[in-house]
Amino acid sequence: MPLSLAQQIAKLMPDAAVIMVNRDCTIHYWSPGAERLLGFPAVDAISQAGLAGSHCESCQAAYEVTPHDRLVGHILTLQTAGGQSRVVKKYTMPLFDDHGEFNGSIAVLIAYPTLPGPGDSQPVPGKPYHGMISHNPVMQHVFTMIGRVAKTDLPVLVRGESGTGKELVARAIHEESTRKGQPFIAINCAALNPNILESELFGHVKGAFTGAIRQHVGVFEQARGGTLFLDEIAEIPLDLQAKLLRVLETGEFTPLGSERRYIADVRIITATHRALREEAKSGRFRHDLLYRLRVIPIFLPPLRERRHDIPLLAKHLLHEQAGDVLVPQLTQAAVEHLMQYDWPGNVRELRNALSYAWVMSDGAVIDMQHLPAEILGLKNTGRAASKNTATRRQLDRHEIQAAIERHHGNLSQAAHSLGISRTTLWRKLKTLD
Repeated sequence: MPLSLAQQIAKLMPDAAVIMVNRDCTIHYWSPGAERLLGFPAVDAISQAGLAGSHCESCQAAYEVTPHDRLVGHILTLQTAGGQSRVVKKYTMPLFDDHGEFNGSIAVLIAYPTLPGPGDSQPVPGKPYHGMISHNPVMQHVFTMIGRVAKTDLPVLVRGESGTGKELVARAIHEESTRKGQPFIAINCAALNPNILESELFGHVKGAFTGAIRQHVGVFEQARGGTLFLDEIAEIPLDLQAKLLRVLETGEFTPLGSERRYIADVRIITATHRALREEAKSGRFRHDLLYRLRVIPIFLPPLRERRHDIPLLAKHLLHEQAGDVLVPQLTQAAVEHLMQYDWPGNVRELRNALSYAWVMSDGAVIDMQHLPAEILGLKNTGRAASKNTATRRQLDRHEIQAAIERHHGNLSQAAHSLGISRTTLWRKLKTLD
């Protein structure tokens, strides 16, 4: 039972009630904060079945969680030892053993009036937020989550496709936290040879292995007092996963070739484009490490699922690239092509496409002909990515009908948005009849 994790959370959140139960739902740990918040001393709480009935009618719901479930942000009204009602917000994390079997849970209860609310650092839709910008409700929820989780040191797992901005989210959490004046160190676990990844993480002493001619300080030490961002965490080999898990459990690490232990004073944020639950089921990722890292999950949607953000994003990215230079304007035809493309590389690909278009333009106006060829040639929503979903003739019919509908029957405007002349559009319409 990972008692150390509950104790670490209690140290980080001294005013919260941190309660850990065994698989049979008897209390195994009752933090000092729980004593203060609920009024029951630990000696009366430990080994009890939730103090059910005699002390608190809602106590069972305060910490209990069913296997493979996660209850986050659940509001409860509890009765204290003095008979008073207290409203709390509960965060529950299930615990699993090495075989993936349910092994208990940890609950964190926070007095509801003191919980950071959306108004504390609420982002404004359509305004930049730590380098990100969006009108999309899902992204607005992500921004709100950033402000909330930044006030704790709990591990965060960011999941999203390549190019969705996972590192931006990690940096935003760091900048919103009390660690913002300390280092933010990012490392891509997939970009390093597995043989040297352990040294990059924990460091090594001189002579630790062949070729270790000098001491090397790992990222855990480089990020001391700050935030360590481990991107592509799913690519870490299983043997190194076990060592990382040990560091998370003990809060200490040992450089290669050394016997000295160092305190791992870092906030851990990880990211992946993979479904870690599936990786764990297939044996490629440890179940216990998954639940250590995935205390707070944040999911980033791909750009194709928030197309209405593209004009706003494009304007924002062009402003970033232009700096003090005149910011180029996008024509309506260019915007339409950007919105019709599926963006497999997400925001990163959009940024690169705009850089290309700016260079190809006169610097003042970006039109459709300035866009990369793949955007002009693959402008069908969801179809272009599949080689055999439709013939070119079928795609043309779909494009033409959609363009005419968008421009309310104005053939000149529809032709312009399609990148063809009005005469060509007439000819295609006759062919399709």
